[in-house]
Amino acid sequence: MLRKEHKQFLQSLQQRQEVQAVLVLPDHVKVPPFYERAGYLVVVNGAQNQAGVRQVITEEKVIWEQKVSAWELEKGLVQGLDEKLVTWLQRGEVLWDKDDFIYRLRQRLSKLPESLQKRMLFKEYSRLLHAFQETRDYLQEGMVLDAYHALLKALYVWAKWIVFRAGEQPESALWTQVKNLDPSVYKLYEELTLNHEELEKRIELILLPMDFFLSSRLKESVRYLLEVMETRTSPWKLHELAEHTAIGEFGIELSLLIEKMVQRSLVCETICMNTDDQQSREIGYIPSK
Repeated sequence: MLRKEHKQFLQSLQQRQEVQAVLVLPDHVKVPPFYERAGYLVVVNGAQNQAGVRQVITEEKVIWEQKVSAWELEKGLVQGLDEKLVTWLQRGEVLWDKDDFIYRLRQRLSKLPESLQKRMLFKEYSRLLHAFQETRDYLQEGMVLDAYHALLKALYVWAKWIVFRAGEQPESALWTQVKNLDPSVYKLYEELTLNHEELEKRIELILLPMDFFLSSRLKESVRYLLEVMETRTSPWKLHELAEHTAIGEFGIELSLLIEKMVQRSLVCETICMNTDDQQSREIGYIPSK
């Protein structure tokens, strides 16, 4: 229920022509940072860079207003939404919704498009593979705390992969979400962070199921990359893939992933002549038939 002291604030928002919708979080739903005062999400029409936070005093009560553009939300439905925004949109109480914008957005948010799902599975798998390798390298060098930090990052990325595969969008309380979707991975997170066994031993034990996951889910996770590679018949050089418009936005280091795909015979290596220097050759990659 809307607080009495905030009715005037809501009325002022409704009078602003650019305001598309207003949401408030129920007291039991928290989005970091955990403000004690009430918070509102204000969706506005206008330029892309409409995001921002401001504090408002109304009847001697301080509230905060998180502003986001409708354009940013529409873009997020195609490319992936920030976890905090997902929590706002799915769990916030709608106080004002011009033209049913939030209603229609929630309907679209409830079913993750297959195209976005493939993109995000590829992205999170690639990040997981990199964090896994980083963890193992640190451990081999005896840098246990660095390995622990890298493994925490790997588990977080693994959790996001699980959520996307379930057809959902990750929320800010990610581990609460994953606990329901895949209790086994949640248990690994607990084992790493709460178990009192020697840290190095904990890391080694978690790397084993993570390694198995990376091997068993490789083909499923790289469908997006393979589809990009299949758009032409000539081999792809590593930098061409990294700079491709459909790949470059992720900022992913592809060499480790491509190497694993070669090992599993998902792509084949070939030699490409360098047009600028006929004496040099470069490795290219084509999808296996």
